[in-house]
Amino acid sequence: MHIELKKGSIMDVQEQIKNNLVKEIYTDVDKLYEFIQQHYVLHKEHHNLIIDHLNKFKDQIYLISKDSKLS
Repeated sequence: MHIELKKGSIMDVQEQIKNNLVKEIYTDVDKLYEFIQQHYVLHKEHHNLIIDHLNKFKDQIYLISKDSKLS
């Protein structure tokens, strides 16, 4: 059985919602980074670790969103 999705289908809407959620989370992560940068004096090593971990977190959020259905 072959199912064709038409533009504007439920799947398209769900993907758009998931994309918007990921963008919102990315914005929140960026705000967290800015907050940390504004309120703490970090050693270069710690600064780099924070960036690395936040980027890894963003990567994981992307993968989770891509592979998961909306509730």
